[in-house]
Amino acid sequence: MTVAKAPRAALAAMQVIGARLRGRPALVGANLFVTQRCNLRCIYCSSPLRRTPELTTAQWTGIIGELAGLGCRRLTFLGGEPLLRADLAELIASARSHGMSTVVTSNGLLVPHRIDSLREVDTLVLSLDAPGPANDDVRGKGVFAAVESAIEAARVHHLPVKLNAVLSAVTAPHLDELLAFTERHDLCLTINIMRSGAPDLWNDAAKVKDDDEAIGRLCGRLAEVARTNPRLLFSPQTYRYAASWGDYGRDRLEADQIPPEDPRRRDGPTCHAGRAYISIDADGAVFPCTMTFQRIVGGNAATGGVAAAWRALHDHPCVACYSPCMVEQNFLHSLHPPVLAHFARRHFLRFA
Repeated sequence: MTVAKAPRAALAAMQVIGARLRGRPALVGANLFVTQRCNLRCIYCSSPLRRTPELTTAQWTGIIGELAGLGCRRLTFLGGEPLLRADLAELIASARSHGMSTVVTSNGLLVPHRIDSLREVDTLVLSLDAPGPANDDVRGKGVFAAVESAIEAARVHHLPVKLNAVLSAVTAPHLDELLAFTERHDLCLTINIMRSGAPDLWNDAAKVKDDDEAIGRLCGRLAEVARTNPRLLFSPQTYRYAASWGDYGRDRLEADQIPPEDPRRRDGPTCHAGRAYISIDADGAVFPCTMTFQRIVGGNAATGGVAAAWRALHDHPCVACYSPCMVEQNFLHSLHPPVLAHFARRHFLRFA
C-alpha cells in the first residue's frame, strides 16, 4: 500500500467500525455507473440494451462532491464501459480532489488507448472469466487478448490491476487455468457466480447458468481455494454461504419472501447496501446495489440530491442474496471476525 493510500484506508476502516458500534448508517462507498453504453455484448449483461440517459460532467462532479460531504471514502466507476466516457479522467480527478480512493472496472478493450485517463486511479479492475476461448465464448471474440494487452499497458504505467471473474457453465471448468493465469501475472482475483434470476439485468445469463447442484459444488470448492490460495480475495465464509443458497435462479430475497429462521437469512450477513454503500445509475437513479437496480429506488441524485436518496434506502426490504461480491461486503460491514481477518491477510495491503 502506498503512503497516500494508507491514511485513506485507515479512515475508511475507522468509519466502518464507528458506524457499526453506534448502530447508525455511514456512507463509506459508492458505485457510479457513469454510462450503460458498452463496446461488448456479453451474454450475461443487459447494460447496453437499456439505453439509459447519461448525466453531464457537471452533474457527476456535483454528485461526487455531495458524496464526499456525506463522508464517502471510496468510489468505483463502472458501466457499461466507463472508458467510453471522454470525461472519465475529470471525474476521477474530482474524486481524488476530495480525498477519495478510486477504482475503475473495465472490460480492457480501451485501456491501452485511454491509459492517460487512468493515471490517478488506485486500482483498475479488469473483467476476465477464463483464459482463452472460454472467456470469448461468453464475452466476445478477441476479448481475452485485449485483457492481456490491458494488463501489459497498466503494468508499463505502474497502475495496480486485479481481475474479476463471473463463472458460468462455460467458464467454471477453467477455474484452475484462471488461477494459474493470476499466478503467472502476479494478480489477485475476485470470483462471482453467474446470476440469472432477472433477465432485464442479466440478459441471456440463463443460457449459460449451470444447474443448482453444480453451482453449489463450485461454491464449496471456491471456499476451499479461498482458504489456501492468496490470489483469491473473497473469504471462505462468503463462498460457504453462497454454497448453501440452493435455488440459484433466485438472485435475492426480500423480508416478506423468507422467514427469519431460514438459514439463508439467519446465517448470512446483515445487508448494508443502502446504508454503508449505494449504487448510482447513469441517469442519477440511486439503488442499494446492482442486485436491486430498477427494483428498489431511493430517488435521483441529480434532481433530489444524494443525501435524500441514500436516507430513503436505509430500511429497504432486501435481506439476502448469494452474490459473492455483495455477501463479502456485507460480512465486512457486519464486522464478522473471520472475514475481517481474511480481508486483512489477502486484500487490505494491496487494494484498500
